[in-house]
Amino acid sequence: MDSCAIFLDPIAGGRKFNGEKFFRDAEALHLSFNEALIYSQTQDMEVRERTNDFVDYEPAFATALDEITSNVVGRTLFRFIVTKARMRRNGEKIRLMSYDGPVNQYSLKEFAVKINLNMFDGNGNGIGERQYYYVDERGDVVPKTKTLAGTIFHEFCHALHDIERAGEITDGNQLAGTNEILHYTWGNDEELRTIAGCTLGPKYDPVCDHCYELCICIDRNRIFFPRYSHEGYSSTSSEREESDKRRRLRAHFSESRVIMNGWHTYVL
Repeated sequence: MDSCAIFLDPIAGGRKFNGEKFFRDAEALHLSFNEALIYSQTQDMEVRERTNDFVDYEPAFATALDEITSNVVGRTLFRFIVTKARMRRNGEKIRLMSYDGPVNQYSLKEFAVKINLNMFDGNGNGIGERQYYYVDERGDVVPKTKTLAGTIFHEFCHALHDIERAGEITDGNQLAGTNEILHYTWGNDEELRTIAGCTLGPKYDPVCDHCYELCICIDRNRIFFPRYSHEGYSSTSSEREESDKRRRLRAHFSESRVIMNGWHTYVL
């Protein structure tokens, strides 16, 4: 399986993130006319110093927030959230909190992103039984280590979609009834949009995991392997179970390849 088209080769050099196109596309998709004025009141480079104005977070998350807001995609996500919270939730702060639950999550009821810090080491790298997958240059499905900052970004994307009422959180799951392969691979519409930016429509949402990670890889001159699937590697699975799951995901990759290509248009 030829997967070379889905990752960046840093040897080519000179890669840049197309920030102009990113802003144009993200703002057109996420902002109404009335929201644009409030959005403009928080400037891009002010986001980190003003984080306390719209996120109620524990000190343990400060370094991760530094990392998220060093990235234009992360900063824009927060600008959208503060804009919409002011208009739709009376300015309520979203909480970022630690807890001991089995999964990291966004809680609609609590308006909070809840993170189990025991799943990450002191450098913010994922540890424990469950990680992500990507497809490498040989076409193999292999584990992709999660990060604390990336996980927080992902859950805040769910929060944005909830405030907007624009995702599977409120609108159901088209994948379940229309495409069995994509349903197995991505779980639901909301995860597909949050990870890959695919909205199951003509518009691509660049405020997604792929564009966030793309920015990081370009900044650090690293190869970019986009996350593949909402399924993940689990060390608690038997060798046979893990092998069967990866085999099925490899067989399904051609179905997902097209919808995973949205980030390409943001590379200069």
